[in-house]
Amino acid sequence: MIRYLRYRSNYRILGQIGQGQFGRVYFAISRKTGKFVALKSLPKGFPTNRFLREFSCLISLRHPNIVACKGLEYHGQGRYLVMDYGEGGTLRDLMDFPADLSLRLCLDLVIDILARLEQAHKKNIIHCDIKPENILLSLTADKWVAKVTDFGIAKVTENSSNNKEGSGYTGSPAYMAPERFYGKYSYACDIYSVGILLYELMIGERPFSGLPGDLMLAHLNQRINIPDTVANPLKAIIIKALEKLPKRRFFSAQEMLEAIQIAKAKLKINREKTKLFTLTTISDLTFESNDFLKIADCHKINLMINNNHHVYLGSQNQLIKLSKDSKKI
Repeated sequence: MIRYLRYRSNYRILGQIGQGQFGRVYFAISRKTGKFVALKSLPKGFPTNRFLREFSCLISLRHPNIVACKGLEYHGQGRYLVMDYGEGGTLRDLMDFPADLSLRLCLDLVIDILARLEQAHKKNIIHCDIKPENILLSLTADKWVAKVTDFGIAKVTENSSNNKEGSGYTGSPAYMAPERFYGKYSYACDIYSVGILLYELMIGERPFSGLPGDLMLAHLNQRINIPDTVANPLKAIIIKALEKLPKRRFFSAQEMLEAIQIAKAKLKINREKTKLFTLTTISDLTFESNDFLKIADCHKINLMINNNHHVYLGSQNQLIKLSKDSKKI
């Protein structure tokens, strides 16, 4: 009988922040450094080779728009990938905010995603599951930054010129390229998924909806309808990205990225910023786990930032500032 040695984990889990097809994602804090991390757990019985494949993909991809993997964590409760924490939540969280996102912000986020995909494709890695839930957001002094995560079903190919055969399909039908439904995949699949995402950012809804079977038929046969409210340069990009035949789409993520940059220049998009939060200070709370529970009871927390003096919690359109003391987590 194999027994796990019981020891104190290097991280303290503060709550669940997401769930994918093959595991849950937790928000945690390092007991040694006090820094926030994301822990992706893998269920019992999950094949070790797939676990290590995702780890290998993350380690091989070093890019500002890719969620970095810091290592593996094993203990009696299971095994985890230790990854960067996206303090801005997911792109889905941002899209669900009760605020109008600026056109510049939307396009800049798509550019971030395409920059990451270009890097992955150069490493012969096809993500295969691009969707808002798999895009984490970080904040800098003047902008939001999109980072791609979840390589759980990524494919590795040595030849980008041919469609590869797979055993069935896995992924998110709302964002899947037509060929994915009959077991083929290529770099063009990721381009198509970004096209769906761009459509959703521009219009506020996806081009196709319904049950998985309905979505499959729509992706395979139905042409998209783009309202006249979308500017022509952007309309042309969406149409090309969502071509039914892979060879008619953009040749690469870099080509689509450059097309969006040209469209931004033509449309003369200014530096309009999207204001999502108003600041509220809560000074009588200290930086302890029970404080997070108090806040979570009355707010939906989908953003968290930690610096040397304060913790900031994002809840819908409020930014809550908590004071910290020197007590350990």
